[in-house]
Amino acid sequence: MRTQTMRIADASAAAPSGPRSARPALAVMTACAVLVGCAAAVRGPTATVDPDLVRVIRFMALIKGGLALAAFAGCFWRLARPAALWRMPVYVAGPPVMAAGAIGLWSLHDLGLAALGLHLGLFAVLAAALTDPAFLPDLSRRRSSGSAL
Repeated sequence: MRTQTMRIADASAAAPSGPRSARPALAVMTACAVLVGCAAAVRGPTATVDPDLVRVIRFMALIKGGLALAAFAGCFWRLARPAALWRMPVYVAGPPVMAAGAIGLWSLHDLGLAALGLHLGLFAVLAAALTDPAFLPDLSRRRSSGSAL
Protein backbone atom coordinates (compact mmCIF):
# COMPACT_ATOMS: atom_id res chain seq x y z
CA MET A 1 0.00 0.00 0.00
CA ARG A 2 1.32 3.44 -0.94
CA THR A 3 0.96 6.47 1.25
CA GLN A 4 1.02 9.95 -0.07
CA THR A 5 2.55 12.81 1.80
CA MET A 6 1.07 16.22 1.50
CA ARG A 7 3.06 19.34 2.14
CA ILE A 8 1.30 22.31 3.71
CA ALA A 9 2.42 25.63 2.34
CA ASP A 10 3.95 28.12 4.70
CA ALA A 11 1.06 30.21 5.97
CA SER A 12 3.13 33.33 6.43
CA ALA A 13 4.13 33.40 2.76
CA ALA A 14 0.54 33.24 1.56
CA ALA A 15 -0.95 35.66 4.06
CA PRO A 16 -1.66 39.09 2.63
CA SER A 17 0.15 41.90 4.34
CA GLY A 18 -2.07 44.24 6.31
CA PRO A 19 -1.93 48.02 6.31
CA ARG A 20 1.41 49.42 7.35
CA SER A 21 1.72 51.35 10.55
CA ALA A 22 2.01 55.11 10.20
CA ARG A 23 4.03 55.42 13.39
CA PRO A 24 7.37 55.88 11.59
CA ALA A 25 5.88 58.63 9.42
CA LEU A 26 4.60 60.41 12.53
CA ALA A 27 8.00 60.18 14.23
CA VAL A 28 9.90 61.37 11.15
CA MET A 29 7.53 64.26 10.43
CA THR A 30 7.64 65.39 14.06
CA ALA A 31 11.44 65.24 14.15
CA CYS A 32 11.64 67.23 10.91
CA ALA A 33 9.17 69.84 12.19
CA VAL A 34 11.13 70.26 15.43
CA LEU A 35 14.45 70.55 13.57
CA VAL A 36 13.10 73.08 11.07
CA GLY A 37 11.42 75.04 13.85
CA CYS A 38 14.63 75.12 15.89
CA ALA A 39 16.63 76.19 12.84
CA ALA A 40 14.18 79.04 12.27
CA ALA A 41 14.25 79.96 15.96
CA VAL A 42 18.01 80.55 15.93
CA ARG A 43 17.64 83.96 14.36
CA GLY A 44 16.39 86.70 16.66
CA PRO A 45 13.01 88.41 16.43
CA THR A 46 12.84 91.23 13.92
CA ALA A 47 11.08 93.72 16.19
CA THR A 48 11.71 94.67 19.77
CA VAL A 49 9.17 93.18 22.14
CA ASP A 50 8.34 94.12 25.70
CA PRO A 51 10.10 91.69 28.11
CA ASP A 52 6.89 91.00 30.05
CA LEU A 53 5.10 90.09 26.84
CA VAL A 54 8.01 87.80 25.90
CA ARG A 55 7.67 85.96 29.21
CA VAL A 56 3.92 85.50 28.73
CA ILE A 57 4.28 84.28 25.15
CA ARG A 58 7.08 81.86 26.05
CA PHE A 59 5.05 80.49 28.96
CA MET A 60 2.15 79.93 26.57
CA ALA A 61 4.58 78.26 24.16
CA LEU A 62 5.66 75.85 26.92
CA ILE A 63 2.04 74.96 27.65
CA LYS A 64 1.30 74.49 23.95
CA GLY A 65 4.45 72.40 23.59
CA GLY A 66 3.13 70.15 26.34
CA LEU A 67 -0.14 69.82 24.45
CA ALA A 68 1.81 68.94 21.30
CA LEU A 69 3.72 66.28 23.24
CA ALA A 70 0.45 64.85 24.58
CA ALA A 71 -1.02 64.86 21.06
CA PHE A 72 2.09 63.09 19.75
CA ALA A 73 1.80 60.41 22.45
CA GLY A 74 -1.93 59.93 21.82
CA CYS A 75 -1.52 59.74 18.04
CA PHE A 76 1.48 57.40 18.33
CA TRP A 77 -0.57 55.13 20.58
CA ARG A 78 -3.58 55.26 18.24
CA LEU A 79 -1.54 54.48 15.14
CA ALA A 80 -0.68 51.04 16.53
CA ARG A 81 -3.98 49.99 14.91
CA PRO A 82 -5.27 50.93 11.46
CA ALA A 83 -7.30 54.12 11.35
CA ALA A 84 -9.93 55.35 8.92
CA LEU A 85 -8.74 56.83 5.65
CA TRP A 86 -9.25 60.50 6.59
CA ARG A 87 -8.03 60.11 10.18
CA MET A 88 -4.62 58.66 9.32
CA PRO A 89 -3.24 61.89 7.76
CA VAL A 90 -4.64 63.92 10.66
CA TYR A 91 -2.96 61.67 13.23
CA VAL A 92 0.31 61.89 11.29
CA ALA A 93 0.31 65.63 10.47
CA GLY A 94 -1.39 67.15 13.52
CA PRO A 95 1.33 66.78 16.18
CA PRO A 96 4.19 68.03 13.94
CA VAL A 97 2.18 71.12 13.02
CA MET A 98 1.49 71.72 16.71
CA ALA A 99 5.18 71.29 17.61
CA ALA A 100 6.28 73.69 14.89
CA GLY A 101 3.70 76.21 16.09
CA ALA A 102 4.91 75.97 19.69
CA ILE A 103 8.51 76.50 18.58
CA GLY A 104 7.39 79.43 16.44
CA LEU A 105 5.70 81.00 19.46
CA TRP A 106 8.82 80.48 21.57
CA SER A 107 11.05 82.13 18.98
CA LEU A 108 8.65 85.07 18.51
CA HIS A 109 8.65 84.68 14.70
CA ASP A 110 5.40 85.02 12.81
CA LEU A 111 3.24 84.74 15.91
CA GLY A 112 0.01 84.70 13.93
CA LEU A 113 1.16 81.89 11.65
CA ALA A 114 2.56 79.92 14.60
CA ALA A 115 -0.69 80.26 16.56
CA LEU A 116 -2.73 79.33 13.48
CA GLY A 117 -0.70 76.18 12.86
CA LEU A 118 -0.75 75.21 16.50
CA HIS A 119 -4.49 75.56 16.89
CA LEU A 120 -5.35 73.97 13.54
CA GLY A 121 -3.24 70.95 14.47
CA LEU A 122 -4.86 70.77 17.90
CA PHE A 123 -8.42 71.02 16.57
CA ALA A 124 -7.74 68.49 13.80
CA VAL A 125 -6.35 65.92 16.25
CA LEU A 126 -9.23 66.53 18.66
CA ALA A 127 -11.82 66.19 15.89
CA ALA A 128 -10.26 62.96 14.64
CA ALA A 129 -9.91 61.49 18.13
CA LEU A 130 -13.37 62.43 19.36
CA THR A 131 -15.09 60.99 16.28
CA ASP A 132 -12.95 57.84 16.20
CA PRO A 133 -14.79 54.94 17.84
CA ALA A 134 -11.54 52.95 17.99
CA PHE A 135 -9.55 55.67 19.79
CA LEU A 136 -10.46 54.19 23.16
CA PRO A 137 -11.25 50.58 22.21
CA ASP A 138 -12.03 49.42 25.75
CA LEU A 139 -14.75 52.02 26.19
CA SER A 140 -16.31 51.25 22.82
CA ARG A 141 -16.23 47.51 23.59
CA ARG A 142 -17.92 48.09 26.95
CA ARG A 143 -20.63 50.20 25.32
CA SER A 144 -21.27 47.63 22.63
CA SER A 145 -21.53 44.79 25.16
CA GLY A 146 -24.16 46.71 27.12
CA SER A 147 -22.35 46.96 30.44
CA ALA A 148 -22.44 50.22 32.36
CA LEU A 149 -19.31 52.28 32.89
